[in-house]
Formats: sequence, structure tokens, C-alpha cells
Amino acid sequence: MRQLSARPILAIAILLMIAVGSRAFAQDSKEMPTAVVAVLDLSHILWASNAAKDVRRQAEEYRVNLRNVVQAEELTLRDEEAELKRQRGVLSPEAFADKRQQFRTRVMAAQRRGQGKKTQLDQAIKTAMLQVQQAVIPIVQKLTEINGITLVVDKPQVLVADRAIDITKPVLEKLNETLRTVKVPKPQ
Repeated sequence: MRQLSARPILAIAILLMIAVGSRAFAQDSKEMPTAVVAVLDLSHILWASNAAKDVRRQAEEYRVNLRNVVQAEELTLRDEEAELKRQRGVLSPEAFADKRQQFRTRVMAAQRRGQGKKTQLDQAIKTAMLQVQQAVIPIVQKLTEINGITLVVDKPQVLVADRAIDITKPVLEKLNETLRTVKVPKPQ
């Protein structure tokens, strides 16, 4: 019998929650502004802007220099390896093992240096591109204020949208006016 009397109370409680919740929602919806939505293709901006192109140009220069340094070091190590192979018959087994261990240590150190420089370059590029991305934010904020936009959605998150609400082009143009270049720190 307890279950029978509990059901009506539970049903009344659910109805009250729905009524109160819908009334609260109705009050909140009166206060909410009408949404004015715009679409922004941030990845396109980070690819096509003058500053982003300059970051890629600088990064490529650093990559070429890094590649040249690594190749020169590889040539030196190959010459050392060839010399070590020539000395194999001349040196005692212990002396040869010692020289071979020293050579391996130099090879590992060269690999660590190369990886370290690559990591530094990747971090420098990431930092520079973050500057470009951060420069986009005030431009978008200003555009939203001027046009009464209440919501900006990144284009990959949009399934269908009218081209008229795409603000990518004006944002890109303003970014190109205000930020032409970003210095990519040289990897040490």
C-alpha cells in the first residue's frame, strides 16, 4: 500500500518541478538577447594571413639551417666512424672498445642536440603562431561590437550557414593591416 500512496506524491512533485522549471525558463528567455551569430574560419586565417606566412617563411629558413648543421655533423661522424674502422686492426681490443664507446657517446650527443634544436624550433613556431591567434581576438571583439554579433562560431563546428554571416574575410583583412610579421625566436 505504501507504493500506491507514494506514486501520486511522486507524480505531483514531477509536475511541480516541470511547471516551476518552465516558468523559470520563460522568465529567463525574456531577458536573453536575440542571438546574432557569425562564422569565423580561424584555421584559414592562421594559414592565409601575412603574419602566418612570415612565420612559416622564417621557420623554413631555420629548418634549412638546422638541416645543414645536422648534415655537417653527420659527415664528421661518418669520417670518425671510418677512421675508427681503419684503426680496428691497429688498436688493442680494449683500446678499440674504448674508442668505439667514445664514438657512440658523441653520436648520441649529436642526436640529442639535433632533437633539442628541433624541439626549440617547434616551440618557437608555436609561440609565434599563438601571437597571430591572439591578435585575431581583439579584431573579432571589435567587429562583434560594431555589428551587434552575440556569438562567433569557428567554421569547423558549423554544419550549414549562410555566407553572409561569415566574417573571416574582414577579420583577415584587418589582421593583415595590423600585424604583418611576427618574429620567430631563433632556436639556440
